[in-house]
Amino acid sequence: MKKKNTIALTAILSFGLILAACGNDQAHDNEVNNKTQVEESKESNASQSENTESKEEVKEESKKEEANEKVSLSDWEGKWNSMEGYLDKEEVQDAFKTLAEKENTDQETAKKAYLEKRKCDFKGLEIEGEKVKFYQEFPEDSSKESSEVEYKFIDKKEVKHGSHMLEWDIFEAVSPDAEYKYLLMMPIHGEESLTHFHMRYGNDVDELLEKDGWFPTFVKPNTTDSQIIDEITE
Repeated sequence: MKKKNTIALTAILSFGLILAACGNDQAHDNEVNNKTQVEESKESNASQSENTESKEEVKEESKKEEANEKVSLSDWEGKWNSMEGYLDKEEVQDAFKTLAEKENTDQETAKKAYLEKRKCDFKGLEIEGEKVKFYQEFPEDSSKESSEVEYKFIDKKEVKHGSHMLEWDIFEAVSPDAEYKYLLMMPIHGEESLTHFHMRYGNDVDELLEKDGWFPTFVKPNTTDSQIIDEITE
């Protein structure tokens, strides 16, 4: 009888061990499956993230190309006077007195600094299509015909100026013999008071972008002295 009981007990214990082993195996399998699922999920998420980033990059690049395609020198079409050509007029001299008071300096110093900011080697521009004429007088007053220079858009750059960003559209001369290889143009603005734009010109783009205090400015031929005064004293 004792022997039968021993055999029965042994059988029960063995069965228990088998069940425990099976349970451990099942737990291990579950753990492996869970890890596999987690890894697959991570890979799937990573793949989705990469796809999303890739799509966003393509979208941004597409937007940039689309914007670049729309930029044309003809956006500045017409005749323009250099603002510098107005700054020695007797009618606007009091504006420099006001400017000096605002900047806590004397009138001569204020005017000199302002002239440096608007300094330009030509007094007028005439833009038609992708071609530019440079004048030594206001275009409508000039008796000399200026040669045309054709430019093509090549890039758009943003430069930090104080607390905001300035956007420059960059054009390159088609001819290697052009006096000014590059033109940097800002969009036309100020229509509510003085329609104008700022530009820079020269032969080195990086150097031009770094000239933080130089803003040759061009205005419409019908600009009044009063508008110039307001621009100086704003």
